[in-house]
Amino acid sequence: MPRHSKDHPFVRAGQPPAKPSARVEATLLDTARDWRMQVDLEQRLIFPPEIITTNLRPDLVLWSTSQKLLVIVELTVPWEAAVGEAYERKRLKYSDIAAEAEQRGWRAQVLPVEVGCRGFVATSTTKLLKGMGVRGQAFQQAVKSMSEAAERSSSWLWIKRKDPNWAAK
Repeated sequence: MPRHSKDHPFVRAGQPPAKPSARVEATLLDTARDWRMQVDLEQRLIFPPEIITTNLRPDLVLWSTSQKLLVIVELTVPWEAAVGEAYERKRLKYSDIAAEAEQRGWRAQVLPVEVGCRGFVATSTTKLLKGMGVRGQAFQQAVKSMSEAAERSSSWLWIKRKDPNWAAK
């Protein structure tokens, strides 16, 4: 009689083998249970003073005090041709913060992300989503929403370009 186990299940003659179940990949968020987040939206973001003191305001700061992990996310909406340049500029802008945090014992990541002004969602952005555990339908919807938001905003700016209230000051 053939032997089988969970690792090598028995397959009847003429039947296809069962497809292996999808592995759930570990995400950055799996590394700690005490994640905190601040976003520079309605009120001015103040960088967490327990990490460092700075006047810079990244778009999103995510940190775990127990694991001393820091993630700095900065969004840019450049022309599609300038995605690589925007990535590098934002990475450099926050590299000093990351270095100072690391000197204080934190592990820091600077994650610039880009969504092009005409709706192109850059690889850096999709990597961030996947690294945070966004998968499947939620991933597709997030990418679609970001793309549409960038297109709407760019269109609005284009319409307003000649508005006298928007004149360069």
